[in-house]
Amino acid sequence: MMEMEGASGSRRGGPGADLAEQVRALRACVERLQKEVDFLKASQRRWVHPVESALWQRGLPIIGHGDHSQVLLPANAPEDHVEIFYALMRRYSFRLFLRDLIHTPKAAGTDHLTRYCAPRTVRRYLKILSDLNLVRIRRSGAYELLSPRVTSFGPTLEWYVWQLFQREFLAPALFDVRLNRTRHGGDYDVIALLNGRLVYVEVKSSPPRGVEMPAVRAFLNRLDDLQPHVAVFLVDTELRMRDKIVPLFGKALGFEEQPEEGRPVERLVREIFHIGHAVYLINSQKGIYSNLRTCLRDSFRCRLPAAGENR
Repeated sequence: MMEMEGASGSRRGGPGADLAEQVRALRACVERLQKEVDFLKASQRRWVHPVESALWQRGLPIIGHGDHSQVLLPANAPEDHVEIFYALMRRYSFRLFLRDLIHTPKAAGTDHLTRYCAPRTVRRYLKILSDLNLVRIRRSGAYELLSPRVTSFGPTLEWYVWQLFQREFLAPALFDVRLNRTRHGGDYDVIALLNGRLVYVEVKSSPPRGVEMPAVRAFLNRLDDLQPHVAVFLVDTELRMRDKIVPLFGKALGFEEQPEEGRPVERLVREIFHIGHAVYLINSQKGIYSNLRTCLRDSFRCRLPAAGENR
């Protein structure tokens, strides 16, 4: 009898009891983790993007932003694809190549893609885009862009500048921003927040000859609505800004008849011009990042009022 009781006691304290204890511990752990997940979800719902918060505080709620439907790289692209594509976008020759590629998304050959790139470079760019699942290349030498919805290079360039602010300046940023309660309407290509200062960049993917007075006036009107601390009018070209873009701004501001020294648009350095150290006109010569950095350093050094207040 005693042996049986001993055996029974052994069973109660044996592997079965250990397993039950482990199950209870696991249940308690799962319940604790579930509470932590619920807390994180609730915190995420309350989180507001810093740029969106700054705009709300100005009485400018966001209707929408970050539309990837016209961006060549899909929103769900793997991170390694994003890294490769971003690195390519830093090259002016690649951006020129992409403009031509988007303009002719399907062709039997690549001769029309060699206006700004050597044939060997074009083949290399197409191979990389094929590896990123953006282009299909046939043995015959024909190619096909796999994103027929993309009809303009502009949104992809906006995406690049948005990425640039986050990666190079470590600044929160949004692109393709649509605001509510503005007098003049329109989309804002890129808005970033640096050191508490709101920065707005208007991105033009066409060369200077494609920029006309309505685009300049629309940009200046958006400054009145947004009142950023710094505003940049970026034309993705290595051509001179002095020939057309600077005179357009002078005319829009009513100073086209003034002598050179009395004009509000002044050269900062190279092909970078400024209006009161708050509005900047830049091209891509020396690199978009380098030129943006020059503008931001100049503006922060001067610490002037919001861009719209200088008009």
